[in-house]
Amino acid sequence: MRFSRNAKKLYTQGSFNAKFYTKTMKPFITYIFLIALIGSVFQINAQQKSTKKAHDLFNNFAYSEAIDSYKKIIKKGNGSFEIYKRLGDCYYYTSNLKDAARWYDKMWKRQEEIKTKAKDVSTLEDQTEESFNISAEYYFRTAQSYKFMKRYKASDSLMVLLKSISSEDSRVKRLIEQPDYLDKIALQSGRYSIKNISQNSLGVDFAPSFYKEEIVFSSSRSNKSSVKKNTWTNQPYLNLYKFTNSDSLELNYSLKLPETLNSKFHESTSSFSKDGKMVYFTRNNLSGAKLGKDSLGVSHLKIYKASLNQEFEWNSIKELPFNNNQYSVAHPSLNADGTKLYFASDMPGGYGMSDLYVVEINKDGTFGNLQNLGPGINTEGRDSFPFMSKSGILYFASDGHLGLGGFDVFAIGLNDRDKNVYNLGEPVNSAADDVTFIIDDRSKKGFFASNRSGGKGSDDIYSFEETKPLVTICKGSFKGIVKDQKSGNVIPETKVEIKNQEQEIIYKGLTDFKGVFSLELDCADQAYEITLAKKDFDTKVQKISFSRDEPKKEQILNLKSNLPEKGTDLAKLLNLEPIYFASNKALVIGNTAKELDKIVAFMKENQSIRIEIGSHTDSKGKDSYNMKLSQRRAKSTANYIISKGIDSSRVKSRGYGETILINKCGNRVECSKDEHALNRRSEFVVLDN
Repeated sequence: MRFSRNAKKLYTQGSFNAKFYTKTMKPFITYIFLIALIGSVFQINAQQKSTKKAHDLFNNFAYSEAIDSYKKIIKKGNGSFEIYKRLGDCYYYTSNLKDAARWYDKMWKRQEEIKTKAKDVSTLEDQTEESFNISAEYYFRTAQSYKFMKRYKASDSLMVLLKSISSEDSRVKRLIEQPDYLDKIALQSGRYSIKNISQNSLGVDFAPSFYKEEIVFSSSRSNKSSVKKNTWTNQPYLNLYKFTNSDSLELNYSLKLPETLNSKFHESTSSFSKDGKMVYFTRNNLSGAKLGKDSLGVSHLKIYKASLNQEFEWNSIKELPFNNNQYSVAHPSLNADGTKLYFASDMPGGYGMSDLYVVEINKDGTFGNLQNLGPGINTEGRDSFPFMSKSGILYFASDGHLGLGGFDVFAIGLNDRDKNVYNLGEPVNSAADDVTFIIDDRSKKGFFASNRSGGKGSDDIYSFEETKPLVTICKGSFKGIVKDQKSGNVIPETKVEIKNQEQEIIYKGLTDFKGVFSLELDCADQAYEITLAKKDFDTKVQKISFSRDEPKKEQILNLKSNLPEKGTDLAKLLNLEPIYFASNKALVIGNTAKELDKIVAFMKENQSIRIEIGSHTDSKGKDSYNMKLSQRRAKSTANYIISKGIDSSRVKSRGYGETILINKCGNRVECSKDEHALNRRSEFVVLDN
């Protein structure tokens, strides 16, 4: 190829430039690449350090600080499934369900993105087991967060999905068994008038308890400019305060309890003895003046008790013997006579994240064995903050029972036959956390705490007055005694079927040997239909009703026998054709046999019947002859019936001859053939049944 000079010059210059690039620029580019690579490595390391720091804060329950750390990571565009999940948890554990719902939504969305993009598990960006399989608890937490937002349909849908993952979860079972739970909650609503009390602060105020003429409560308020805060909520530590319990709460001031009860860490939920000389309360696990911690560095809650000395000072503070450094025991509540202590704990062996327990307090002050209150009360969720009223009703807070969102307050009568758990409804319960409910049974007044919107602080105490009683399911008992209407004898093995107002069969059974059946029924102004069926008796359908004023019933139910009474002629009852015999004969033949077969069939259906076969003649012929003839015919008829399978003990035969005529056609009386024929008859008279 030929080049012009200029072209050659350019080419030569180009060749020079290429050499310059090769010898000079290539090392420079490599240097730039290495700097970028090193910067990227530093950036990755910084990101990993930030993530590790956030995770460490989370694992040490410093949720308020962890929230800030996770948000900074997300702001830099480094959000991941695990970070969204943990950020949602931070808000969930600090009772901010609105923000919990937001980040749980992002967690679910991220999971779907990963599933969509991934062709193989090994190609996932988030290579964690949770990326594909969100644990059952996150279905529940998201559902609870949705309830706070009043997204009830979305919440219930998630709970139904939870069934496929954890079919034995009692929270799912309750939803499936009670799809109308919101209607039931609405039935309880409107029974309280509530008011936010003036003693609330800008911080946390909750856990009211009755103490003589005062209310003791727990608060994070502080009068100091600098105060130690706990890292869980970034709030000051809780201490015990009190105010006078009067109708005019507006004029009352709150006073902090003595330092003997208040430490520099948490004190909350208290319960006082009837004489006011002993208090049980919740406190952080203390080791001297420091927080006591478990093997993982976690400080759990413990129950302590203190006594009031003669100088009216609280002293002799001791922790209860069943406390443990490895789990929490908290939120005590004494029963009316101080013989039982109810509390909450996350000790191993429970049903959920925290369970309710009871322990007997002996006369010498020692304690009996701990007893879990069981699956009727405890759920897979959090069951906590018990309060035992003087009337024996246990009030507690739970996020595992069906509610409006977060913790709701529930009630169950431990001394009643009714073992149902009732949601107290609005306005006590809301979409937020509603806890630490207490009530004076005499005045029907009390207090509870809630972090609902519109309060003064993050958690506020509300006073209330109960204006209507709890609408409970009334369980009544019904005892039925089935008897023969005529004889008064009891009728065993009678079939009993009971239907409710919706015509659903709710009971099937038989009466016992005393003619008795019994069962429990809902007595809340409900009507029932009882059907009684017994062979040889008319079937009877009878209505019974209950009311709350009459929860127990005992009733005699009479059945009318459909068997023929004693003295009844089966020939007439069964509308038999006349039983004829050949003249001077006693053989059963022809149509006579067909009619007798009807008697046989009836006696087989009614095994208790015994009959007398009475044969009668007309007055023609000698009396003695007619008597013998009738006896032969009666005997022949009886033999026929016995030959068809009827026991001989049930059949008696007797010939009457012409002794019982049914008209005037006796000896030496002129009568027509038809008139004489009326006297030639067979009767099948019932002897007994």
